[in-house]
Amino acid sequence: METRFDGLSEFLSRRGRTRILERLLEELGTYQSVARKLDVNRATVHRWATEKRVHPSNRSTDELLNLLEEVDPGSLRTILVEEANTFLEILWGRIGNLNSEVPTKSILLSPEAGV
Repeated sequence: METRFDGLSEFLSRRGRTRILERLLEELGTYQSVARKLDVNRATVHRWATEKRVHPSNRSTDELLNLLEEVDPGSLRTILVEEANTFLEILWGRIGNLNSEVPTKSILLSPEAGV
């Protein structure tokens, strides 16, 4: 069975998506400004920001990533590194439950490192 793969957006948690949106709102100032840049309705951005059970789709997340890369690449890098480290920590925990040998955590990333 073939499934679609949406790239990086599939690996971003709701928390990561929310942090990206919050950073964009800080930079651009209003729901309307973010909505205009993403070509979505202002109410959609408002729901993403205020309703815990609502978050951007993978397509919209890709657009958020692209926009934050334009506006504040340093913040995007920090958020992505933190997301990757969280994912690795969870993965190591799961692998540790499956196998007595837990991989080294030395590959965890830092925002300053040239990845």
